Amino acid sequence: MSRRDHVTEVIVSDVDQRNVELLQEEYERQRANLGEMQRRLGGISATAVSPRREVSVSVGNQGELTEVKFPSSAHRRLPAKELAELITRTYREAREKVMNQVVDAMSPALPGIDAKSLLSGKLPEEALPMPELPPLIEELRGASNPSGGDRP
Repeated sequence: MSRRDHVTEVIVSDVDQRNVELLQEEYERQRANLGEMQRRLGGISATAVSPRREVSVSVGNQGELTEVKFPSSAHRRLPAKELAELITRTYREAREKVMNQVVDAMSPALPGIDAKSLLSGKLPEEALPMPELPPLIEELRGASNPSGGDRP
């Protein structure tokens, strides 16, 4: 091996090492962000109160019903069917509040994506952006496919 080849090998190795370090830093940053998002998601809950305060409904971060309260005696004057409808509407309002908090918590991790549409299953697949590959991966893909074809 000539001195020039050795120098080139060392330079490439230094570049590769720096790329690996950058990938490691990015991985650690993303992992920390996911940990923070998970903590935020775990603490989400919401309560909704009917307009005339007949019922109060609380839900957890998955939209599960956690509490139903009757803050006044106003609910006693309602027929059963009306009270059931009122509880259902109030529950939906609380669940919508939770969904908005979840969207707020997840949006930073989903740049360029409508998190609410994604979480509700209404985001078309073609609206999902393709992730950018780190430069080292692109370089390795190019080296394994020197013809420049579209091989994955």
